[in-house]
Amino acid sequence: MKKNLSFLEEDLQLILIGGKGGVGKTTVAAAVALYLTKNKKDKKILIVSIDPAHSLGDSFNCSIGEEIAPIKGMDNLWGQELNAPKLGDDFKEEHGNIMKKLAERGTYFDRQDIEKFFSLSLPGLDEVIAIIEVANLLKQRQFDLIILDTAPTGHTIRLLSLPEHMEKWIEVANLMQAKHRYLARHFAGRYVKDEADNFLENMASDIKRVTMFLSDSQSTEFVPVTTPEPMSIYETQRLLSTLKDCRIPVRNIIVNKVAQERECEFCALRRKGQEESLREIGEKFGNYNLIKMPLFPHQIQGTDNLSHFGKMLFGGVPYELTCHPKAKVKAFSYTEARMSGLLEKRPKFLLFGGKGGVGKTSIAAASALCMARHNPDKKVLIFSTDPAHSLSDSFSQEIRDKITSIYYKADVRCQMSDVNKDRAEKEQHLPSTIYHLQSKETNLFALEIDAIRLFDDLKKEYRESIEEIFDKFLSKGIDIKFDREVMTKLISLSPPGLDEIMVLKKIMDLQDEGRYDFFILDTAPTGHLLRFLEIPDLIREWLNTFFRLLIKYKGVVHLGKAAEKTIELSKSVRKIKEALTDSQKTEFVAITIPEAMAVAETGRLLSNLKRLKIPCSYMVVNMVIPPTECDFCACKREEQQKYIEQFKAQESKGYSITLVPLFAHEISGIESLVKVSNIMYGN
Repeated sequence: MKKNLSFLEEDLQLILIGGKGGVGKTTVAAAVALYLTKNKKDKKILIVSIDPAHSLGDSFNCSIGEEIAPIKGMDNLWGQELNAPKLGDDFKEEHGNIMKKLAERGTYFDRQDIEKFFSLSLPGLDEVIAIIEVANLLKQRQFDLIILDTAPTGHTIRLLSLPEHMEKWIEVANLMQAKHRYLARHFAGRYVKDEADNFLENMASDIKRVTMFLSDSQSTEFVPVTTPEPMSIYETQRLLSTLKDCRIPVRNIIVNKVAQERECEFCALRRKGQEESLREIGEKFGNYNLIKMPLFPHQIQGTDNLSHFGKMLFGGVPYELTCHPKAKVKAFSYTEARMSGLLEKRPKFLLFGGKGGVGKTSIAAASALCMARHNPDKKVLIFSTDPAHSLSDSFSQEIRDKITSIYYKADVRCQMSDVNKDRAEKEQHLPSTIYHLQSKETNLFALEIDAIRLFDDLKKEYRESIEEIFDKFLSKGIDIKFDREVMTKLISLSPPGLDEIMVLKKIMDLQDEGRYDFFILDTAPTGHLLRFLEIPDLIREWLNTFFRLLIKYKGVVHLGKAAEKTIELSKSVRKIKEALTDSQKTEFVAITIPEAMAVAETGRLLSNLKRLKIPCSYMVVNMVIPPTECDFCACKREEQQKYIEQFKAQESKGYSITLVPLFAHEISGIESLVKVSNIMYGN
């Protein structure tokens, strides 16, 4: 540790807290807000969550809604969980007529087409408007300081790039307005600004103000939160790189959940497992002020715990273990193999999802490995749609954006497969029905899909098609000149999620080719996962509208290729939707951990899966503390027990609940994944 956090000395107006899911972003944001509230009584402070899966209210142990309201018991602290989709809808309602007028002036579209198109378009508009809303609050000086609790790393990186995407939308709208200006000057001899020009200028000004605020080192600071784990370190590097590109100031990094030295063997192993990561953090992030926070035996929830956390964070009090278990906690069973039914069901598509930091990737990787071991004559492909890919870390093998063979030593039950016994050899002290098979061949493959690249390829293909067509019609007048530019850029106005749909289209293409038998999907954290699962309906509607817009031009140019690509993509989206809701082909496995915030978020996830008609019968409660004689571990287990009981109550609703223990080391590599899969599915 170098020095204490500098927030008390600096007169900041905006602090953003971010990092990988599960590192404690919301806890840090809430603790910082509470500490500064008590130490800067003359300052009005607002804490805002822009994470789609809000947990700010859970952290404060009180209700926080989409409207700004005082935090209970605080005189100078307010809270808000921004409803970004509602802000986007309000914006469209207020400015919709102007946006439609712009399109009418610059294209052949009629008003009905435009209304439908703009109701579905504008990439990331809701999130951009949310950031503009924060910038407006700063401009109005309603609050002296605003603290933002952001979404997990991958989506925060995407959020930071949205102002640039919004500038592209303004550019397209300006092209539409340029045609109107040209015609006015040509026929009237002059042009007078109107409400459409004012709207575009105001939007450009808002985006510029957001960019300036975020990059102002005198008023803004981004505070990354990380943990001493390889995956978290990697994501922190990616985040820091993006922050540097966006010129957003970073001075402090909080290293959370650092295990302390204890006599307990489990605690000692966990501490030892962190040592290499702590060294790496020191080497890679040594130029920043590193603040290390300990792993606590209880959740940091409610104002008392948050206040104590804040005092430690700012260097006011040392860490002391004050927890003493009330009674001996019964041991939980980890060996029930409750998920073995999935092996018999053999769903073609197996999706894993949940709150950030619950171990989705590890569980998904272990399941893919088990599926491959159980079906040696079938090919299994595991892929990730989480922007912060971590499959490479789980398999301890470079994967990235290419289909990669995963070689493993497979424990295969002979009675479950057609393994050639002549190729198998008995090893170690195992039941007689178990054989080890070592082969240079494999039936397990992995892919970390670059959704942005796939979408960029689609846009490039579309632009080239449009350019080729319009080049043939240069002689047809000024309409073609302006419309060519508008049509070329139109694909950039796709709604959020078309890039992610390209991922699923890739998988559907692989399925159609018959190259793989089973597909395992490691999804993004809950808030963005739900948007992802809702995307097929939205995207298909947008594609159909987009196709109708293309058809409007058939009297001017022949848009055959572009229209064909749109129809093809729309058909793929329909197939995706059908596959996701087919209980014979698909199964969703909800991953959670025994904590209060996870209970609430898992409940919302299960409810939404039911609404979307996506089959889900299995739940994994991960990171359950194993039995030890240690007071620290016993306190943690005692706290976990009540949440485990709440999860087990879901069994009456038809869910199969599997408990997976917390390991003292990171789950990385085949050997670790086999241990996890054996717990879930049996040996």
